[in-house]
Amino acid sequence: MKTLSFILITLTFLSCRDDRQIYNFRGKTMGTYYSVKIVASDLDEQKIEAQIETLLKEVNLVFSTYLEGSEVSKINKHPSSTPLEITPVMKELLNLSEDIYLKSSGYFDPTVGPLVNLWGFGPNGKQKIPTEKNLEAKKKNVGFEKIFIQGNLLTKRDKDIYLDFSSIAKGQGVDDLSLVLESYGYKDYLIEIGGEVRARGKKPNGFFWAIGVEKPAQKLGQTIQKVINLENKSIATSGSYRNYLKYGDKVFSHTIDPKTGKPVTHKLVSVSVIDGSCARADGWATALMSMGPQKGLKLANELGLSAYFLVKDEQGFKELSSKKF
Repeated sequence: MKTLSFILITLTFLSCRDDRQIYNFRGKTMGTYYSVKIVASDLDEQKIEAQIETLLKEVNLVFSTYLEGSEVSKINKHPSSTPLEITPVMKELLNLSEDIYLKSSGYFDPTVGPLVNLWGFGPNGKQKIPTEKNLEAKKKNVGFEKIFIQGNLLTKRDKDIYLDFSSIAKGQGVDDLSLVLESYGYKDYLIEIGGEVRARGKKPNGFFWAIGVEKPAQKLGQTIQKVINLENKSIATSGSYRNYLKYGDKVFSHTIDPKTGKPVTHKLVSVSVIDGSCARADGWATALMSMGPQKGLKLANELGLSAYFLVKDEQGFKELSSKKF
């Protein structure tokens, strides 16, 4: 009887084996790379790859400050006296940005573009330490309250307002790609754009997708600090350890504090946020990174955010996490 039971269990297991495989797509976008893994028995690789490339080009044509003809570039060059019509995609991300801006008390602010460019981290200008006079002048052009949205019209209350979505656009791209895959009926996949990730379903072996949070280092893929099994969620990480300005003996983070106009100086080196939306996770990772470990952790707990912090200390790195994480 025991032998028969074992055989029945074995046959049942074999009959349920997943004969699907993982199809991999890779390429470049938004100044970084993308990776898409789809679990399927069969798919038209050429068609799916073309759809991925087309979608990512469309996202760039909306949010890239490096493209002269992008929607955000047109907004940045538009005079403040007349309203400008914006696309539904732009309006959606502006609404999400405003929500994070308000809840973070301005630590996340897409209008920080003039300061990003001043320090040389944007498409305009060389990396250098600006004078206090220049900083104060540019800070006057920063503040999400300086833009007004009514219906599908955007008005800049300051002609020098400059939007920069580099801290949230990759997450938006991930979300948009997930909609494309799901429109084709795919329910098991992993999407990554420059470290911002969305996972749905499982791999053919039945396991959830395992995502590694990097230990801060100056080269990609050196060591993993933590492994997270991601179940139908997105994760985004903001870090200060790779993109930076070195001037003499001083190192300046590329994360700009919108309040001071200067790179952050606290000991927080990376923040990872898990959320259903990759764009929201991306934006909140930036906001918490700007706030620092104490303020960031406090707000994450107050808002019920799932956040994981790595803080530099004398022994290496200290891990902090919100209650939800």
